[in-house]
Amino acid sequence: MAEVTINGIKAGTAERVYAAVPVTTLASGLDLTIPVHIINGAKPGPKLFLNAVSHGDGDTGLEVIRQVLEKVNPEELTGTIIAIPCANPIGFEWGVRNTPTDSNNMNRMFPGRMTGGWFTEQMACVVSSFCKEADALIDWHGGGHGLAINYVLINRAPGELGKKVREMGLAYGFEFMYDGKPAGPAAAYAGTLTDYMLSLGKPAIVAEVGTGMHVTFDMVGGSVQGVFNVMKHMGMLEGKPVLPKTQYLCVERPLLRPSKGGMFYPVCGPEYLNKWVPKGTVIGEVRNPMTLEVIEQIIAPCDETVFLMMRGMMGKVHPGDYAYILANRANAEVITND
Repeated sequence: MAEVTINGIKAGTAERVYAAVPVTTLASGLDLTIPVHIINGAKPGPKLFLNAVSHGDGDTGLEVIRQVLEKVNPEELTGTIIAIPCANPIGFEWGVRNTPTDSNNMNRMFPGRMTGGWFTEQMACVVSSFCKEADALIDWHGGGHGLAINYVLINRAPGELGKKVREMGLAYGFEFMYDGKPAGPAAAYAGTLTDYMLSLGKPAIVAEVGTGMHVTFDMVGGSVQGVFNVMKHMGMLEGKPVLPKTQYLCVERPLLRPSKGGMFYPVCGPEYLNKWVPKGTVIGEVRNPMTLEVIEQIIAPCDETVFLMMRGMMGKVHPGDYAYILANRANAEVITND
């Protein structure tokens, strides 16, 4: 028998269950819950935790999880899938990155706390409790309207844990990964769900995946395949991961923001996502909405500048808005697959 009990939620052999886990009572008197789906396989084995929408404007991971849950056959599954497709229901409702109730960034507040905690900390506490039940974590993040992003982010970890994280990241099957330093001071990025999972000695990766604009490939389908790849890597499903012929583990990742606000015009469109251009290429422009003149050009900074995230639509930008997350393919580690 492969029956499991996870945080009080029971799932029988080859069974899928749903639970609404209580968090707190809102000012309106309504009860806030976190949605948890569990698929328990026909045989006992590893437990994989899937999480999405810690940021309310990054909802592509929700759709990835939905499709994974629909496609998995519990009779063919060894182990258990634990899935939270919408970790921040209030942020999702308002379509904003930070929780409107207290303006906090959920993915800087893990593991959270219930007693004496901010509202967002209380939600984070419920979500992070499932890390203790799981053996590995995939956490989805992504941009909102007008942005597209598609790469795997891993946090460097020492020793055997770091090896497991690297292997899991490569197994996801994306062409580009990044395992270098954060874009700013490390303290500004503390409190992520993946950091908490790593602190428990368990592997975790971030799937940076967002379809805030039309792209020229099936981004959601690629991540659904990524989950199945990881499950095969973990021995939860039979078969081998489907991998690209070449993968790049990038160590240089410039994050470009316009210094001036106005109307943004992409020079390189959505077809350039996960493609590269040479150093010095003009990739975007900002025009003054009053004079209509170009007041800033955004230039490719790397020898082989890869678009990991891009603003690919004309639209208003504020100074300091996200424009591009890039990588240098020229100095990346190259992994060749059979």
